[in-house]
Amino acid sequence: MLRFKWVLSMIFLLVLLMTACSNQNTASDENDENEGESEFNEFPEAATDPEGMIEEGPGELFSMDEIDEEALKNRLEALPEDSTADDVYRYLTSLFAADFQPPLSKYEKFDPSFSVEGAPESENFEEENETEEKKQHIALLMDASGSMGASVGNETKMEAAKNALKQFVSDLPEDAQIMLRVYGHKGSNKNADKERSCESSEVVYPLDIYDSEKFEEALSLFEPVGWTPLAASIEAAEEDLMEHSGDDVENVVYVISDGEETCDGDPVKAAKELHESGIATAVNIIGFDVGNEAQKQLQEVANAGGGEFTNVDSGAELLEAAQNSIGKALQDASNNIWGALEKTDINWDKIDKNNELNSISSEFQDIIKRESRLYDRGINLLVEQEQINEEVVSDLEKLIEDRYNELSQYNEEQFDQYQGLMEEEYEKTINMLDELGRK
Repeated sequence: MLRFKWVLSMIFLLVLLMTACSNQNTASDENDENEGESEFNEFPEAATDPEGMIEEGPGELFSMDEIDEEALKNRLEALPEDSTADDVYRYLTSLFAADFQPPLSKYEKFDPSFSVEGAPESENFEEENETEEKKQHIALLMDASGSMGASVGNETKMEAAKNALKQFVSDLPEDAQIMLRVYGHKGSNKNADKERSCESSEVVYPLDIYDSEKFEEALSLFEPVGWTPLAASIEAAEEDLMEHSGDDVENVVYVISDGEETCDGDPVKAAKELHESGIATAVNIIGFDVGNEAQKQLQEVANAGGGEFTNVDSGAELLEAAQNSIGKALQDASNNIWGALEKTDINWDKIDKNNELNSISSEFQDIIKRESRLYDRGINLLVEQEQINEEVVSDLEKLIEDRYNELSQYNEEQFDQYQGLMEEEYEKTINMLDELGRK
């Protein structure tokens, strides 16, 4: 009897132990499951605004150059079963959200302003403004040497120069008088024709107010053929302007050339004598696609003539240089040459700033595209592993498309904002230069 009771007791204890182990295993499984769900729920709700989306990055895998396929599959297997599209989107965002800080930092550091340096000062500003306005004469000396027949873009230098001059003179004040002298337009650039070409310097448009038909006819009288008698033409311009000089006249000479003196003259001496004679306020040079050695000589000529040297590479730049330089000289030679050169610099700065903004915007958009491709890759793997159904896929694709559009619009808004600031600064700077030019 005692033995029977002892057996029953052992059986009872064994049942208790088995029940305890079973409960412990169940609890352990539930804890593991809860722990996995708890870890997954640590990911915050996905942002719906672009600022929030930007703050979500960078995701754990975004910065990796190469993402191992098997490793990525293993990561995706961590998704709980029956995850909703929002759950999957949150998890993919934790892995793939982009790092937008590099282009954002560039946007923030972008400087929309334009600097103006070296504004000329006048100690007798008020006195100068009280004086009677002088008559303005512009003498244009045009290089017609053979090298002006070379091409720049889709036209020759001569064609570009003629078109630029036509536009320029048509924009001058009605009371301004112009003169056009051409040189090197006879013979050829062969040695046999050197003497004839070097002696060719001719006024094709005598000093007068602008007449479009007469000026057009004057431009048709020559083509680029010969040598470059620059010194002789500057000397001839002194004779041209001598009878049109005086205290009530301001004569300004502008030379448009693509090269240095080739007729054994001394253009530096000629420019210095013209300037010191008082006949011409300044001898300015606009170099057209000029090489380094020629630039040195033309710079010396401009310095000797009390003027400025500007090198341009196209007809559009020539027109801009002429408008900015010559047009401003009609009011105050020193002030306006400075203003014209500053405008040229500012226009180049504006191009550079536009290029900088375009580069930042492109970098931002490239990051958006890369992020979207990573999302698509994650969805494709989840489909292959049969972890999500078609409904979840459809909802996920909509979430990712919305994210792409929100971030792209944000990028456009940033670009437009900074471009708008730059345009405002550009207009203010140009207006300031125009105001200084009128003083």
